[in-house]
Amino acid sequence: MTEERVKKLKVRRSKANTRERNRMHGLNEALEVLREYVPCYSKTQKLSKIETLRLARNYISSLAGILKNGVKPDTITFAKTLTDGLSQNTMNLVAGSLQLNPRTLMP
Repeated sequence: MTEERVKKLKVRRSKANTRERNRMHGLNEALEVLREYVPCYSKTQKLSKIETLRLARNYISSLAGILKNGVKPDTITFAKTLTDGLSQNTMNLVAGSLQLNPRTLMP
């Protein structure tokens, strides 16, 4: 491989790395905004990306159910819907934010 070719490849790789870095910064900023809108937002204990997305999915599902049925569920039912498929740690955060004992959310 010629020296010129190696140089071009390094420049191309550098540009690709910059694009990927910018993409990840944008994704992380969007997730940070999403974290502020889902229940149990905490500045001290940040949810992982996947847990944030799962909690947002459950929250949207719960809100859609409220709109469909026209009835607000009781706190425990709401919390169980929010925590469906989430880790124990996130379940504890949700329970704490709703002032519930985490044991009430156990299956």
